[in-house]
Amino acid sequence: MKQKSLYGCPCFEVTSKKAAESFLLEKLNNGEGGYTAAINALKIVSYNESPITKEIIDKAIFQTPDGFGAQLAFRLQHKSKVIKLDLPGLAMELCQKNNLRLYFLGTTELNNSAAVEEAQKIYSGLKIVGNMSGFFESQDQVEIELERTTPHIVMISMGSPRQEILSAKLHQKFPKIIFVGSGGRMDILAGKLDRAPVWMQNNGLEWLYRFIQEPKRMFKGQVIGGLKFFKLVFKG
Repeated sequence: MKQKSLYGCPCFEVTSKKAAESFLLEKLNNGEGGYTAAINALKIVSYNESPITKEIIDKAIFQTPDGFGAQLAFRLQHKSKVIKLDLPGLAMELCQKNNLRLYFLGTTELNNSAAVEEAQKIYSGLKIVGNMSGFFESQDQVEIELERTTPHIVMISMGSPRQEILSAKLHQKFPKIIFVGSGGRMDILAGKLDRAPVWMQNNGLEWLYRFIQEPKRMFKGQVIGGLKFFKLVFKG
């Protein structure tokens, strides 16, 4: 896979799930940790507007296409057809198939525990070595837990950019761990948040599904951010 520029924002040209799996497994085998960044239309806009977002994305080990905006940008700029990569799902499958240790960090204590239970039902034999809610008092608590459990991969469900900011900080102390930003995936596993139907996922329309569910909360980000994204597209 090659890293390409999407209106300035770096993103890997992920054309298959297998290629992404091989990439992450190679990093783990070589002891090269880091954190992931899911790239969508809003991230591309923020990359061009926010120095903090730019730094976070630039330092990620694996920037992946996440939805219609990134897929459209690849088609327009590189004439390339990429997939929308389900990174949390890939992380769980990777750990299941390779007997890797996984840690769940994020959401509420109740949802986190329910997510762990559901993930172990879906991915038989999945080794989840620990879990902690996203409402911890200090980063030290997280570091003590990671030192105790020694995971290969940590899924962080705190929403963006908080999960990426925390991942970047934790990477400094745990350079061999891969931190996977997981958004609302733990809430979905816990049954507290519905995931978009498969046909909407496959066509980059998860944003529309979330907008229908939470129009007031999503309006500013999706509508205004979407308009800014298309302004970038038209400018070329």
